[in-house]
Amino acid sequence: MTIPTAPPGSGRRPAGPGPQSPGHSRPSASRGGSLAVTAAIAAGMVVPVQARLNGELSHRLDDGIAAAAISFSGGFVLLSLLAVFSSGLRGALRRLAGAARDGRLPRRYLLAGVLGGTFALAQSTAALVTGIAVFTVSAIAGQTLGGLIVDARGIGGGLRQHPGAARLTGAAVILVAAVVSALPRFADTPAPAAIVLPALAALAAGFLLGVQQALNGAATAASGSPLAATWLNFCVGAVFLVAAWGVKTLVQGTSGHPLPTSWWVYLGGLCGMVFIGASAFLVRRIGVLLLSMASIAGQLASSIALDFLVPSGGRSPSVLTVLGALLTFAAVRIASRRPRARRGSDPRPLPDRKRT
Repeated sequence: MTIPTAPPGSGRRPAGPGPQSPGHSRPSASRGGSLAVTAAIAAGMVVPVQARLNGELSHRLDDGIAAAAISFSGGFVLLSLLAVFSSGLRGALRRLAGAARDGRLPRRYLLAGVLGGTFALAQSTAALVTGIAVFTVSAIAGQTLGGLIVDARGIGGGLRQHPGAARLTGAAVILVAAVVSALPRFADTPAPAAIVLPALAALAAGFLLGVQQALNGAATAASGSPLAATWLNFCVGAVFLVAAWGVKTLVQGTSGHPLPTSWWVYLGGLCGMVFIGASAFLVRRIGVLLLSMASIAGQLASSIALDFLVPSGGRSPSVLTVLGALLTFAAVRIASRRPRARRGSDPRPLPDRKRT
């Protein structure tokens, strides 16, 4: 697969904050960058809630692909209803379509929702084979690797950020944190030979999730609204997952379980709207790597809170899980650290200095 990058030598700068914009010389260096990181952590906290809701729906239907398809379809319906009553969102969707027509937004970027659907598909299939621990570590490794590569190449037209020492150290710490937090569950992992391919699939799905975030940033810049990019994601993702569900039904038949009557099990799509919309808004401000790391920190913190408040499976969070979560916050802090000014240089602005 060829990963789209910003067209070289086009002479056209991508929409959104660039390296010469005031306060945006480095996305993670300004106060606004710190606020964006905090927002990414908060957005990540809704993901475990979504996982609980989709997991409950999957359990009641006895069909993980059906649960993922219903969740995406629910988000698409909610966003479409919002578009009916919001002239701003309809205008943003028209701008998005216009950008795709005249070539300002490559049309292949419109398929970003397939990448998100692929991750949801991996959650409902590969995780059943690998176990939660291996799937989580593999997916986080894929997201981290994807964030480094996407930022370094400027995929999706975002600001290029070459992996320096702080970013590489933060990425290493986040991987250690993922392993530490998952250690209590590794005892339930099947034999290594049986999980190699599903684990690689989880890693690839995590990598594609990073690419999706970059393409969503491009769609947001083209339309001027993260909601337009979110609507497009849910539209394409829902079509992809409903098609996968249809193929599975033709091959294996249905599980025979009726749709649940509890309304709250269908709120997974709403949680997905919040996460995808926030990610589309934040990705060009802090980059894919830092966005992924911050959202992972939020996910682990929220998972621990849920396990304390609403225990699932009779397990309470272990000391290692809490330690892993703390390490993720340390990793975010390391990766977002400002580079030191070179010796002999004066980083302070000199307004009265004449420019040559």
